[in-house]
Amino acid sequence: MFFATRVSLFYIVCVVFAAYLSLIERKLIAKIQLRVGPNHCGPCGVLQPAADAIKLLFKQHPFKNQAKHTIFAVCLYMAATLVQMTLIPMPWNSFSPRCGLLLVILTQSLIAFSEILIGSTSGSKYGRIGGNRAYLQTVGAHIPLILSVMAVMVLTKELKIAPAGGLMWTIKTIPLTIMFFISLLMASSRIPFDFVEAESELVAGAYVECGGILFAMIHLADYLNLTFISALTASVFFGGCKVWHTALHAYTSLLLETLGIICFVVFMRAILPRYQQDQMNEIAWLYISPLLLGCIFFFL
Repeated sequence: MFFATRVSLFYIVCVVFAAYLSLIERKLIAKIQLRVGPNHCGPCGVLQPAADAIKLLFKQHPFKNQAKHTIFAVCLYMAATLVQMTLIPMPWNSFSPRCGLLLVILTQSLIAFSEILIGSTSGSKYGRIGGNRAYLQTVGAHIPLILSVMAVMVLTKELKIAPAGGLMWTIKTIPLTIMFFISLLMASSRIPFDFVEAESELVAGAYVECGGILFAMIHLADYLNLTFISALTASVFFGGCKVWHTALHAYTSLLLETLGIICFVVFMRAILPRYQQDQMNEIAWLYISPLLLGCIFFFL
């Protein structure tokens, strides 16, 4: 009972954090692009996520056909992102599986499958195009993702998400850190690889027919996924919680590192254009994958 309560509270905190990440992203992009950003709901716009949640909660979803499949896919998307949040190594986290890195591949694959399912069940041509792009992105992005996870497993000599920590570790693994992070960005459809949504050309892509509470769940799941890949990168390559002995310092260290990586991703969204699908596959197959194979053989 205590474990279930603790996990439920952790999920609530994650959802609230993801909701306010949307506000942080909008504020940062507004500053970069010399705009105002949300500033009417509460002091400096701090109540904007709550206002958005209330609006989406009472908004009727627009689709009528194939609703069951879309609801299942959105729930799968949300569940996969919540489950993978428990894989982040924290001082209090009693759920620390021995094969945590393999579960990262599993949850990212479930997220990709849910995006394909959302797009393929859409009644709009834009949604179906987004679903096709999700399928092509899965083929292109998950090869370097698997290779990067294999490189981390070979380097750390274990399947757990357990960093070695220390400054020398961070310096030695800079090339692997870059390739690992790019692979995660590809797999999670973040800019400059956001082909699934592509709001400037596909009007939200695979999610174009999802409105109301379903859109809110997709929105939250997207930011939860961003939080996870940032926390995973911070945990594996920047020490995370392991370099500190006290719980307070561990929490603060991991939170600051994760927020720093999230701000970097938001900065890329504000300044970088979107790649083409063939360009992403070229980067993944011709550059990142051979380099990761070389890293694996070198670490062996």
